[in-house]
Amino acid sequence: MLDLHFIEHHPQRVLEAFRRGEFDALEVIGQADERDFFERCFQQRILLQLAESMPTARKKEEVPRWFILAANLSLKLHQENSFLAFERVVRCGGLLSALPPDLASKHLDAKTRRWMLECKGFNEKNSYDRATPCDQDTLRKALKDVSAKRWMEWFNGAVQEIFQSHGFFDPEGIFIGDGSYLFVPDNPAYEGSVVMWFDEHNHPVEYDKLDPEQRKNAHRERCYKWVSLLHLRGQGHVYAGAVLLPGNAHEVGPLFQLVEGFVAKVGKGVIKWLIVDRGFIDGERISRCKEQWQIDVVIPLKKNMDLWTDAWALAARETWEPLPEAQLVPRPIPSSRPEMIRRREAKRQKTLQKNKQAAPPPSPAEIHTFSECCRIGGFTSWSAASVPISVSCYKEHYADGHFQDWAILTTHPSLSGPKTLEYYGQRTAIEERHRQLKCFYDLTRFRSRSFSAIAAQVVMVLLTYTLRQWQIWKWLEENLAHLTPEGLLQALKLLQPWIVIYWQMSYVQLPVVSFTREAMQLEGEARDKAIRKLEALERDLFAPVPNPRPSM
Repeated sequence: MLDLHFIEHHPQRVLEAFRRGEFDALEVIGQADERDFFERCFQQRILLQLAESMPTARKKEEVPRWFILAANLSLKLHQENSFLAFERVVRCGGLLSALPPDLASKHLDAKTRRWMLECKGFNEKNSYDRATPCDQDTLRKALKDVSAKRWMEWFNGAVQEIFQSHGFFDPEGIFIGDGSYLFVPDNPAYEGSVVMWFDEHNHPVEYDKLDPEQRKNAHRERCYKWVSLLHLRGQGHVYAGAVLLPGNAHEVGPLFQLVEGFVAKVGKGVIKWLIVDRGFIDGERISRCKEQWQIDVVIPLKKNMDLWTDAWALAARETWEPLPEAQLVPRPIPSSRPEMIRRREAKRQKTLQKNKQAAPPPSPAEIHTFSECCRIGGFTSWSAASVPISVSCYKEHYADGHFQDWAILTTHPSLSGPKTLEYYGQRTAIEERHRQLKCFYDLTRFRSRSFSAIAAQVVMVLLTYTLRQWQIWKWLEENLAHLTPEGLLQALKLLQPWIVIYWQMSYVQLPVVSFTREAMQLEGEARDKAIRKLEALERDLFAPVPNPRPSM
């Protein structure tokens, strides 16, 4: 007969015992986080659908693809690119909680008061107990043994079809395309990488054409080029395509190939707007977007183009309209903040205002006075384009009389100048995604030099990021749609990590801030015991899971 132990929820009883220094164990958990992530993926069958089409090099799949995919998603949720971290992620994360108990379980041992992992594995070859459902080396080989081309084809094809079937793309249809560089250590073993020179802003430069002063700020980097297609879904983001190339490859062709492949997979009408930077100007491809796929392109003009000259010559004879000025209104300090923080912020704002008044007045060349625009439609003089073009010209005027000028091209026949500028202003969203993925998802921290493993890592990071966005907007739609702004703010605070206190087969869970307050108020032996338990918890979280197999 099974020896079952049930841990009951008794908040007041456990909390009173904790204040006396009587408790058995502590655990860090997440609320509506990783467990909710995987439960949604399983319930909506999105993980199983993705796994069915996921490429594999195995003729015999002893570990099912759905678990290979789930394990990689779990690693990326914890910002881990090393497969050696899998055992720690399994122990600390919520993946096991979403799996069937006959496959894996995580429970508090009644005698030792330590968390125990019991994993059965996926075959009958295990002679010893397992600490994880599969070995980390199995995950590594499952990704590395598939070619980079197959990983990209899967993400740009089957994955996007599944996204479409689950409503990932909204009717507004705004997509942004861009390229970015992924720097790696200067090791020629990184397959497919190249060495290039960059300026202080990480823009590629030709070193031989730089003057001595510019060469001081130039740096040499080994790199790849990452070209991506991003969908703006309200306040969320969906990666609709990606390709990984050598750093010196041109991004124009690959981006429009991503657009073409996306339309072939999900159909016309999903992409309505394509917003790109001036580096992607290509009349033939822009015309193809409009003629074949009904996609309107928004892109800035280059000043060396004949179309620029023609547009400004015509604009000089047209009527210009003023653009509304952005009003910078100071945000009020939220009343929910503690009084001390409110006073400190008010004092900081007062100091900033005082310093601004004491500063010398700016020169007339720095004082912006007003902005204006002029839209001209029906251009057919651009020989590279086979569709009519509209151009909106813009001027930023300054107090000394000079102005800055630029122009934006669009294939839409009637989009106004202010609206064109508003659409193009959304292009910075993809640059912010580049920064987030590189800085916070460790996108460029590649542990392998194999191009297939690097491509797999890029795909898994983009997939995890998009599914995390899906989890957030689904959770908000289900739980927070009816709340007022104040209620929404309060509910979102519940998404933070919680601390669970166990005592005599009972438990209470507290927000981190509440647990911190309780712990700081402990005295004497109770405080010493809490510190020892917290130190043990810290060691337990970051120490590797011991190998359950006996040493040889």
